[in-house]
Amino acid sequence: MPPLVLLLTHAADHTTVDWVADALRQRGAQPLRVDTDRFPLDWQLGLRQSRDEEAGFLRLQGQTYALEAVQAVWLRQLQPPALGDAVEARFQASCLQECRHVLRALWDRLECARWVNGLADVERAGAKLRQLRLAREAGLRVPQTLCSNDPDEVRAFHARQTSGVVMKMQTVLAPGMGGGAGNLYTTVIEAADLRDDRGLTLCPPLFQERIPKAEELRVIAVDDRLFCGAIRPQAGTGRVDDWRPQTGLAWTPAQLPDAVAARLLALMRRLGLRYGAADFIHTPDDDWVFLEVNACGEWGMLQRDLGLPIADALAEALLTDAPPSSTDAPRA
Repeated sequence: MPPLVLLLTHAADHTTVDWVADALRQRGAQPLRVDTDRFPLDWQLGLRQSRDEEAGFLRLQGQTYALEAVQAVWLRQLQPPALGDAVEARFQASCLQECRHVLRALWDRLECARWVNGLADVERAGAKLRQLRLAREAGLRVPQTLCSNDPDEVRAFHARQTSGVVMKMQTVLAPGMGGGAGNLYTTVIEAADLRDDRGLTLCPPLFQERIPKAEELRVIAVDDRLFCGAIRPQAGTGRVDDWRPQTGLAWTPAQLPDAVAARLLALMRRLGLRYGAADFIHTPDDDWVFLEVNACGEWGMLQRDLGLPIADALAEALLTDAPPSSTDAPRA
C-alpha cells in the first residue's frame, strides 16, 4: 500500500496543494486532500473505541480511508467547519462546537503520524512576541517592538523612534496567496493617529520601529533547506508599508548570509517547526532584520516565479523523519 498523506486545507485553496499532491504521487505516495471547512456537510469521519482497541475512518467522495493507514499530515491551512443553512440558527453554535471538538479528536488520533507542522507547534509559533524573543536569543536582529493598550506608553514609544513606526496585527487574516478583503497590512503610524485613547485601549496590535528597506525577503525553510526570494517594494505607495497589496513587483533570487541562515534554522528548531515562511528586511547598510515566521505561510509565488522546488522539499519532508539538528544551512 502506498503511504497515505493527508493534506489539510480549505475549499478556496489551490495551486500549492496541487503541486505538493503531484510531488507526493511522483514519490509513490497517495495524497488525500481534506478541506476542513467542508466538514460536516461534504465528508464524514468516525472514531471508535472498544475495550481492546481504537480505530477510525475518513469518508470522502465515496471512498473510505482507515486512520491507521495515514502516515503523514501536511497542515497547510485549517479553517473552521461550516453548516451553511443546513441547521436552524438556534442550533448553529452548539453544532459547530461539536464539530470543532470532533475534529480536534481526529487530529489527536493522528498524532502518531508525521506532521509538517504539528498542530501544537503551529499554535505556539503563532505567538509573535514569543517568536521575536526566541529570534533575539538565536542571534537575529529584530525590530524594537511594543504591544500595549496603554495610550501614553504607545505615544512615548512612537516619540522615541527616529525612523518612524509601523503597526501590524498579530494574527493572519487572509489565508491565501491572493490576500483578502479583510486583511490589514503593515501600516505607517503618524503621531496624529494616536490621539484617540479609546481606540488605543481596545485593540493592542504590535507597534514596531520602521526599518529602512533595500529589499524584503521571503525565506522558506523546509527542514534544513532554505529557499529565498527578494522583492523591492515600490516607493510612494502611501502609508502601507507592506509588499503584499502592491502590484507589478518581481521576485528575484536571493540568499541569506550564512550566519543569518544558521540563526534562522536555530530559531526553527526552537519553535519545533519543520516548515516556515520567514520575512526579513535587508537594509541599505547591509543589515538583516527578522520580522516573523509563519508556520503555514505562503510560498507559491517563489516556486511559480523563481522555479524553486519547494513542493518537492515538502513532499520529501512528509515522507521522511526530521533530520538531526545541525548548525549548517544547506542551500537549495
